[in-house]
Formats: sequence, structure tokens, C-alpha cells
Amino acid sequence: MNQADSASIKQVDLPFSNGLMSARTWKTNDRHVAAVPELGLHCYGESEQAVCFKLFTVLLKYYKQLKANESSISDKGREHLKLLCAWVEGIERRMMTPRFERQNVIPLR
Repeated sequence: MNQADSASIKQVDLPFSNGLMSARTWKTNDRHVAAVPELGLHCYGESEQAVCFKLFTVLLKYYKQLKANESSISDKGREHLKLLCAWVEGIERRMMTPRFERQNVIPLR
């Protein structure tokens, strides 16, 4: 990638990553690219929105593959799994409904 191309790279928020992983997008020729440098993952698509959605689904699939083969993955795979576990836990935490303590709930009559 040359200097002109690096100016068009955009840092985008990776939902639920807590700053452990970053995502970048850019356009090359007629294709959009999204990447997570910490994992070495790249996705390609027709639009920025499509490629970001694809990246989200690829991250989930990669997590499931690593988790399923946890006993046979390399040290690098274990580091990736550690990052992705924290990411998935963040997603799960946000999707859970908050629990209210009983004294804070007003009974309906």
C-alpha cells in the first residue's frame, strides 16, 4: 500500500471490543475492504456497510471455529481466541436484560 492509499484508510468502531481490537476500512479499485489487524482478518465487498457486516459475521465464525478446536490450536490461535472471547462476552453482556433488585421494583396493583 502506498502513501496515497494509506490516507484513505478509516478507523471504524468494532462493536463490543472494549478497545482490544480495532477495525479499518478502505476502498481499493471497486472493492471495499474491512480488516481487523490484530487477527489478520480481511473481508471484501461491494459497499462499506456490506463489508462491515461481513466482518462481524466472519469474526463470529472464526470464534466458533477456534472454540470448537481449542485443544488443537496454536499459541497464535489461543491469543486470537482470548481476544474474541472478550469480544463475545461484551456482546452477550449487552444483549442480556439488566436484573433489578427486588426492592427497586414497584408492584402493580
